[in-house]
Parts: sequence; C-alpha cells; structure tokens
Amino acid sequence: MALRQLCLCGLCVLLLLQAVPSACGGRSPPQPCYKTVTGVPSWCAGEFILALFDGVKNHPIKEYCCVQLACVGEPTCASVLRGVCPPPKQYLPCPPHQYT
Repeated sequence: MALRQLCLCGLCVLLLLQAVPSACGGRSPPQPCYKTVTGVPSWCAGEFILALFDGVKNHPIKEYCCVQLACVGEPTCASVLRGVCPPPKQYLPCPPHQYT
C-alpha cells in the first residue's frame, strides 16, 4: 500500500512539474523519464521512483524491471537509467507492450 502511494506521489510530482510552467504562461520543457515511468507496470515504476529518491543501495531495481524501463526507449531518460540500473547480466528481450 505504501509503495502504491509513493508511486502516485511521484507521478503527481512529475505532473506538477509539467503543469506549473504552463500555468505561468511559459512552455514546459519535456520531462525526462515521464514516458518511461508511465510506460511500465506500476510495480516497476515504483522500484524506479524509490531508487531515484532514496538511492539504489536502499532500493535496488530488479534486472527485469531495468529491461522494461530501457525498452520504453525514451532518449531523455537514458542517462538516468544508467545511474540506477546495473548492466544486465544476460540478454533479456523486451517484453510485449502492455496497454492500459
């Protein structure tokens, strides 16, 4: 339950970061990793958000989750993913897309 609340909070923060500049009359720059976070299952998005905010040592990301995050293919998120995801130990193909 706490993980779901943290995920929702993280998504709300991302949405607010995007909405505030627009409300002030400016154009908001593209938010890195927004597409990545919303393009994976919620459990994986939660792992990613926890690793970003609390550190990978406290909240390591599963290798399969890292594959899913990378498979979204968002160029602006590539450097962030390299910071939280270890290099894969073996080749894992991208999972089929899940539409929600």
